[in-house]
Amino acid sequence: MRLVLNSLHDEVAAKLRERIFDGVLAPGSFIDELALCGEWAISRTPLREALKVLAAEGLVRHEPRRGCFVNQITERDLDEIFPVIALLEGRCAFEAASNATDADLLALEQMHDRLNRCARNRRINDYYQANFAIHEAIITLANNR
Repeated sequence: MRLVLNSLHDEVAAKLRERIFDGVLAPGSFIDELALCGEWAISRTPLREALKVLAAEGLVRHEPRRGCFVNQITERDLDEIFPVIALLEGRCAFEAASNATDADLLALEQMHDRLNRCARNRRINDYYQANFAIHEAIITLANNR
């Protein structure tokens, strides 16, 4: 099973997510839309759509008349969000398990093995990518928009 990006804004969101996880865009930093559009040779529309996706994920925040900034996550934020995420992901996993074929389970097992290797070798950026991919695969298997 492979994560397939469907649109330019999905690709831009993945690039931004990677920069956030890599620390290139640090917590609290301003996201310079014009500079990114120039660097990636894209218009502002896919960038803004990508920023909406990342805002929904909680990675960035939009401040009217100021722009977008990388979110700073506090301990309180984590205490509030993790129980909700656990409930949602548990339901998602249940639905994915109900729909999964043997081939899907094998693909998930391979993804999980990669996740473990990344953790064991302390490859944090690769770990985040593998973690994101396995969660996306489970969401896809759940077939619940």
